[in-house]
Amino acid sequence: MTHKKDLNEYLQEKKIEEEVSEEVSHRLDRPQAQNQPHGQQQQQQLSGQQAAQQFQQLLNQLKNQAQSQQLLTDNQASQAIQQAINALTQAQQSIQANQVFYQMNQLLDQFNRQLQQLNQQFVAAMGHQVQSMQTLAQQPGQQQVGQIQQQIQQLQQQQQQLQQLQQRLQ
Repeated sequence: MTHKKDLNEYLQEKKIEEEVSEEVSHRLDRPQAQNQPHGQQQQQQLSGQQAAQQFQQLLNQLKNQAQSQQLLTDNQASQAIQQAINALTQAQQSIQANQVFYQMNQLLDQFNRQLQQLNQQFVAAMGHQVQSMQTLAQQPGQQQVGQIQQQIQQLQQQQQQLQQLQQRLQ
């Protein structure tokens, strides 16, 4: 809204400048009567000089206003550029954060797959151990106790390995 108002003011001043310029030209181009008294000629010369000074003042005002308007426009453009840069920086940071989140999800999926594989291996080993124990239960006592103890140790080792893996995944 301010820009539109300044433009209207500029156009108004431009119109006044043209009118003043036209008046000055008209006064300067007008032939002076030879029979005018000397005092009147001097007064007309002073009047012409005042008009020229007023014209110069108007030109200076217009020049100052144009410079002010240019500075305002430049400042607005700079602000718009800075806002665009800030928006791009935020978008880039958001993209980077999303990439890190995506990579973390991929690692978590990979760890979950490994955990599932270890669980399957553990379940399979437990099934094998159960079958071995059933077989041992059918064998005589002392030999059976030694083999059961070995299997218990193997199960404990496998359980420790599974716990270590779970700890690493957490």
